[in-house]
Amino acid sequence: MNAERPAAARAAVRPRVPLLFAAALALAAGACAQNAPRPDLAGKGRCNADGLGWAVGQTLDEATGRRLFKDSGAGLWRVVAPDNTFGSDRREDRLNVRVDQAQRIVAVDCG
Repeated sequence: MNAERPAAARAAVRPRVPLLFAAALALAAGACAQNAPRPDLAGKGRCNADGLGWAVGQTLDEATGRRLFKDSGAGLWRVVAPDNTFGSDRREDRLNVRVDQAQRIVAVDCG
């Protein structure tokens, strides 16, 4: 069947394949890219829980969470509830806010 096509038509089809492959590769790479951190929430990247004991016993709400995050200097944070399952990986840039069933803060630590 290719023999019936003119040589110019066959040559025109070949360059499209690498171009389509390159476009698909670029889309896949873009999907893997991380979102830039929000400047109003970005921490220094190293968590320090010293001085955050004031939060123990308080109910975790948005304002308390933001203050803990800001004061810790962490790059990210997570809430650890009694019924949560989470990885045991430790990160020096992560703040852990541990709460009970009533969303009352029981501990604040880094890791």
